[in-house]
Amino acid sequence: MSNLTLFESAQVLAGYTQKQRQILDAAISVFAEKGYAGASTHEIAKRAGVAEGNIFARFGSKRGLLNAVIKPIINQIFPNAMAEMIQNQLNLPFPSLADFCRELVTGRLHLLRDNTAVVKVFVTELFSQEQIRELIIQRFSDDYWVQLTKTLDQLKAHGQLVQWDNHAIMKCLWSIVGGTAVGALYFGQPLDDQSIALTVEAAIKALTP
Repeated sequence: MSNLTLFESAQVLAGYTQKQRQILDAAISVFAEKGYAGASTHEIAKRAGVAEGNIFARFGSKRGLLNAVIKPIINQIFPNAMAEMIQNQLNLPFPSLADFCRELVTGRLHLLRDNTAVVKVFVTELFSQEQIRELIIQRFSDDYWVQLTKTLDQLKAHGQLVQWDNHAIMKCLWSIVGGTAVGALYFGQPLDDQSIALTVEAAIKALTP
């Protein structure tokens, strides 16, 4: 299965040759398996089926190759995902907390399951690079916070959600989701339909008044 689905959907590979796509795909696999420090351009070239010089010709260095993975996520893929979530999920009416949790949690975990290697490379850099964390925080638009606040306040008004500060609610929700994600990314825990359903159930129970 290709590691480039998110990149293709965001149309960020238009200037890439087939060899360069193979390099990027292989690099994501090797970075995910061995980390940046443990990866080598020699192994990436071997997996891609190209000469090592092709890597340096397009990307300059191993760091340049990693940046070719990380920068499109920050600048295009993540903002696009946020805009889609605002438009197609947060704008929906949620009759119950269960509906809200199923919609948000299931969608995020399916995205992780379908793009595990890419997400692992990005999350690893997110943990280790403060600059990347700051850039991601900046990508949370005002529209996201406005719509999220509206949704949470409506659920609270209808007695569906604990009467906590909204930031505390989201911290709790994403802590539960994050635990499942970290288990899948770094500890080999399954991310099957049952695991996702249990994560949704845990979120519902934690946030039910």
